[in-house]
Amino acid sequence: MPKEFLYRGLTEEELRSISMDEFIRMLPSRMRRSLRRGLTPEQRILIEKIRTRSPDKEPLKTHARDLIILPEMIGTGSTP
Repeated sequence: MPKEFLYRGLTEEELRSISMDEFIRMLPSRMRRSLRRGLTPEQRILIEKIRTRSPDKEPLKTHARDLIILPEMIGTGSTP
């Protein structure tokens, strides 16, 4: 049985249900500051692709490796 994913005591579903402001308050200071400063154009494009694609497609490849993993990104890639 796979181990259940928890972040600061919240499950995947609970993380997805909270607002972005609540999630940002849970993050460490460096991540909070990074998100408050805004996303780069490459990061915005990646998030838009994640939001509009179907979950059964191949995982997205990107060079935006400094993007903080947001709750909406969890579970969007296909498992090999």
